[in-house]
Amino acid sequence: MRGTSDITIDRLGDVCRIAINRPSSRNALRRETFEALRSALADLAEEGAARALILTGTGDAFCAGADLSDPMMGADLAPEDRAAACEAALGGLMNGLVRDLRDAPFPIIGAVNGIAAGGGVGLALAADLTIAATGADFIMTFTPKLGLVPDLGLSWHLAHRLGRSRAMGLVLTGARLSATEAKDLGLIWSVVDADGLEAQALELAQTLAAGPTGAQVTARRLLDGAITRDLDAQLDAEAAAQASLVGSDDAIEALTAFAERRPPNFRKSSPG
Repeated sequence: MRGTSDITIDRLGDVCRIAINRPSSRNALRRETFEALRSALADLAEEGAARALILTGTGDAFCAGADLSDPMMGADLAPEDRAAACEAALGGLMNGLVRDLRDAPFPIIGAVNGIAAGGGVGLALAADLTIAATGADFIMTFTPKLGLVPDLGLSWHLAHRLGRSRAMGLVLTGARLSATEAKDLGLIWSVVDADGLEAQALELAQTLAAGPTGAQVTARRLLDGAITRDLDAQLDAEAAAQASLVGSDDAIEALTAFAERRPPNFRKSSPG
C-alpha cells in the first residue's frame, strides 16, 4: 500500500501510521484527501495485517477541517444549488470516512500534533483514543465563523462527551480549547509533550496491537451503544457481546495463559 500526495502511510510492524499530508493548507480535507483516507482504510481492513492505526497530521497542524476552496464544497455553485451538493458530499464521502473509522477492525489512535479545527476536531474524535501534543488546540469554528453547524460527527461527540451545556457553549462561541482543557473536560484521552507525541502514539498503538483485537472492537461498539440504551438494554448488549467472544481464539488464549501463569500472546490468535 502506498500513500498519495494527500496522505502518507507507514508500516511499523503490525501498526499502521497514516498522516494527512497537506501542510500548506494545515492539512485541510479536500475530495482527494477523503478518497485517499477511505481507500487506505479499506485496504487495511481487507489485508487484515494491521492491528492498530495511528491517524495524525504532517507539519504543525492536525487538520483545519474541510478545504472550503475545494469544488466538493460547492462554493462556486448558485446558492439554490448548494444544499444538494452539500448533502451529497457530506452524506456520502465525508460521513463515509467517519463510519469507516468507527467500523475499522482494529483500534485507532488520533495523534493531534497541532491545531484541529472544524471537521478536523470531528476527525480527531472519531478515533478510539485521542491524544494531543501540549501545544495543540481544538476550535469549533462552524457556527460563529461560517454560519453553519458542526459535522463529521462532531455534534455527537461534543454532546455525548461534554453534555449539552458545554457542547452548546463551544459550538455557539467557537471557543478555543487547549489540549489540557480538552483532556480535563473528558474530550480526549491524554496530553503529551510535543516532542514525545509520535513516540507516545506508537507505544500506545503497539500496546493495543498486542491486545485482543476482537474484544477491542466489540468494546467500541458496546460503549458507543451504551450512550443511547437504558440499563436493561445495556445488560442484554453486554451479555450478547460476551457470548460472541467467550469462544474466540483470543479468549481461549487468555484462559490458557492464565492457567500457565504467562502473559497471553494474542498476536498468534485470529483477530475476530
